[in-house]
Amino acid sequence: MISKKIKNKIEEHLSHLKKNFSLSTPIIITQLGIICINLFDNLMVGKLGKKALSAISLANSTIFIIVIFGLGISSTIPSLITPLDAKKKYNDGLKILYHGLIINFVLSILMFGSIYIFFHILPYIGQPKEIINDTISFLQVISFSLIPWMVFEILRKFSEGLYIIYPNLIIIWISSMINIILNYLLINGFLYFPKLGFIGVAYSTLISRTVMLIASIITLYRYKKIKKYLSYFKSFVINKEYIKKILKIGIPSGLSILFEMGAFSISSFISGKNGINYLSAHQVIINLISSTFLINTAFSIVATVRISHNFALKRYKKLREIGNSVIFIGLCFMSICSIFFIIFKNDITCLFIKNPKDYLVIPIAEKMIIIASGFQIADGIQGIILGILRGLKDVKIPMCISFFSYWVISIPTILLLNIKLLGPWKGLGVWIGLSIGIITSCILLFIRYNFLIKKITIKYKKKII
Repeated sequence: MISKKIKNKIEEHLSHLKKNFSLSTPIIITQLGIICINLFDNLMVGKLGKKALSAISLANSTIFIIVIFGLGISSTIPSLITPLDAKKKYNDGLKILYHGLIINFVLSILMFGSIYIFFHILPYIGQPKEIINDTISFLQVISFSLIPWMVFEILRKFSEGLYIIYPNLIIIWISSMINIILNYLLINGFLYFPKLGFIGVAYSTLISRTVMLIASIITLYRYKKIKKYLSYFKSFVINKEYIKKILKIGIPSGLSILFEMGAFSISSFISGKNGINYLSAHQVIINLISSTFLINTAFSIVATVRISHNFALKRYKKLREIGNSVIFIGLCFMSICSIFFIIFKNDITCLFIKNPKDYLVIPIAEKMIIIASGFQIADGIQGIILGILRGLKDVKIPMCISFFSYWVISIPTILLLNIKLLGPWKGLGVWIGLSIGIITSCILLFIRYNFLIKKITIKYKKKII
């Protein structure tokens, strides 16, 4: 017979799993919409050959280095909104929203300018000369999409912090369909549309992101809960205190994500130094791991929202239960993804590499998939722990861990291995170095998570006594 205590523990754990799944499912479907956009972009461009695929790889790496900080700022909004909503502080919540919009709008303008400065640097960083002009042409168009994208992200994270998830799901999937249709029309030049080749992808992205923003404003305005917040709007006044409040969490969170994603983007430039075949293979693997990362982000968002909600209401006893429950889900999901990638590595690679002339890319990509699959579990766990710590408003130590793991450990290892590994191992040093960085980050963040939860639990017990 199972004791009553054990039975209660099992029921409690299952209750957390059920709640985590109910909250994460619509976010996962939303993330799949984003994955769908990225996947079809690369599948359609892959038919044009490795030159076009490499140009997009370089352009996307550039974009992500620049925008990732803004995405980091956006990711802090749920941890600020959820506790205010739990305490029914609607006026403060509204101020967080419009100050977040101001911050990301200003950042998007700065990002736009940074991309144009980068045009002058690109020819001097050792990338294949045959893709430089194509990369710049792609960036010139897609840079205009940064403003609607950054503003949309704040609205999206605000609604997620209020548990309003379905509007984003519908909007992103509609935009995804628009993007795919426009890709087909603009790449190939069907009907009255011009034949733009791979540059058509940039125009499709610009249009779909603009549609996302407009649809988000219209849809969210219809929600009663949003109207409740908007009813507190009296005048448009910029308050330094709210800017500071967002940036206090936003800057470390943004830097934490920047250090990790920056390492991945830099790895693309290092792969480019090995030649166009290695850069094309690198882009295939980036697509795979970014897809699983985006889905895993759904669990990270759930962790942030649930942890911040319970932390605000001083339900300290539930924090570890919620945290462990979300980590368990992420562990299972990433394990399945790793096994799937290893088993179907050849079929997956052939999906992206269609041109028979580019067959040399396939064996390189297959080796990279095996290495990348090895760190998927660690990547999933560390992503969720970052979400948990964000919910506890612990962002400075995770930022330091991220910097140490990726820029003290990972990048120097990549540079060293990229020189030392030759023959069949050439180009694989990038992924070995990234693996070491991710595993280091996962271990250190897990130690931090355990330490912090234990510290909060001890304080809680002392208060009861």
